[in-house]
Amino acid sequence: MTTGSVCDTERSERHSSSRSPEIVDIVREMFTQSPETSIRKASLDTGLTYYTIHSDLKKELNYRVWKPHLVQQIFPEDCDIRMEFSEIMLGWKDDWPELFDNILWSDEAIFHVGGFVNRHNCHYWGDKDPGMTIEKMQSQPKIVVWCGFTSTKFIGPYVLHDTMNGERYLKMLKNFVWPVISQWSNIDELIFMHDGAPPHYARTVWNWLDNNFSLKWIGRTGPTS
Repeated sequence: MTTGSVCDTERSERHSSSRSPEIVDIVREMFTQSPETSIRKASLDTGLTYYTIHSDLKKELNYRVWKPHLVQQIFPEDCDIRMEFSEIMLGWKDDWPELFDNILWSDEAIFHVGGFVNRHNCHYWGDKDPGMTIEKMQSQPKIVVWCGFTSTKFIGPYVLHDTMNGERYLKMLKNFVWPVISQWSNIDELIFMHDGAPPHYARTVWNWLDNNFSLKWIGRTGPTS
């Protein structure tokens, strides 16, 4: 606040030409060494204007901002299981072209009580996607929002202000999901899909799915896993 103003102070005009190969090399070197730095910080460190750095990144280097994806933790054996599942599904589709129109895909969005990662505050400048990921664990205290959908229908959201367990998951299936989907015209062909979250392992949940979907459900250790 030495100037008594919140406006940006005038910067030196050195390195002002964004077409200069030397300036492009400076920008390339900085973001190669520190791809997660911000343009504003790079401007302060180099004396280049914000516009010059941004222009060189976009127009001269063909860089763009990449943001990390939040992913669920997986285990080494999951790779083979996923490959087998993909082969099974492709085989089914050959015999039943409407297969994917009759799958009820479902998932829970987990909001951790202990905080979350705001991906908009994470960035990585580069000319290709670095494949940044942030693992999220399922064992932390959380609030759960469940939704399901097919290619033409949507059910939800179901909000649970508690940690999901097998008993609560089964209650949701019985009292929220089934009353809706049992009225659908394709209920006899419908295949229910859920992932391998701990509540889905409950024996009571397996039995209920077996009885109501005639063994047509997808999930870890299920008829199709």
